[in-house]
Amino acid sequence: MIHATMQAGSGAGAQHGDGLGQRSLEQLALGPGEVDIWVTVVGDVSDADLAAQLDQVLTDDERAKYGTFVFEKDRRRYLVTRSLARYVLSRYAPVRPAAWRFCTTDFGRPLIVAPEPAVADLVFNISHSDQVVLLGLTRACRLGIDVEDLRRNVPLDLAGSFFSAGEVRQLGALPPAAQPRCFLEFWTLKESYIKAHGKGLSLPLDQFGFELSGDAPLQAYFDPGLHDAPGNWTFWQWRPTAESLAALCVENRPGGEHRVTVRRTIPFARDEQVAFDVMRRSV
Repeated sequence: MIHATMQAGSGAGAQHGDGLGQRSLEQLALGPGEVDIWVTVVGDVSDADLAAQLDQVLTDDERAKYGTFVFEKDRRRYLVTRSLARYVLSRYAPVRPAAWRFCTTDFGRPLIVAPEPAVADLVFNISHSDQVVLLGLTRACRLGIDVEDLRRNVPLDLAGSFFSAGEVRQLGALPPAAQPRCFLEFWTLKESYIKAHGKGLSLPLDQFGFELSGDAPLQAYFDPGLHDAPGNWTFWQWRPTAESLAALCVENRPGGEHRVTVRRTIPFARDEQVAFDVMRRSV
């Protein structure tokens, strides 16, 4: 999860020359109730694109962090994640990609501290698996997103620690072959909520949960001690790629539905709008 502080102008970590990081990008509108999701598959980004992004988009500090990763796959994913954040944010605000600065709250909650109105109400969240990076973006309401690799090893023995009693029962009622997928369905939904809520893993994971029943809408529930209610949030679950599973949680706003648009992108190279094929959503 990344948090952003935006600063215009130069200074420590400013980019050199007139490369990608200094571009003024074509602006996209993002109105009330609109949620945009950006998807990048790490393997789609060429070595040449990666080299340009490393040299022209990342700050000095980010390049130093890039160099600390032992494995090439981790370096590539880190670079794509940081580049995607800078690229996408600059599509919605008149800020050069290299001018964004990133930080986190004590709970890891993404924030944008902005000196100009175009950025003031912009809210975003990032998640990545080994091969997929997602960025969700909206205005003036909280948002959380999570993506997981469906091929990953699933720690089924930890369900009792991570899940509510109801979720553990649902998981245990399934045949063993179906349990890993169900575990990830619960996990992505729970991650999206704690990221949107803003207090991270300080929230007790066993005090909220989800009912997943066939094609029926998913239902969230919260223990009274959390002082929350299902009507405060909308949840979606979908597969950004054939081998990944994702969940989105957005705070509900008075007077309207959320409208979700999904774009697949190679940052600074090309974008295309793609279908939002929802597996399930809350009511």
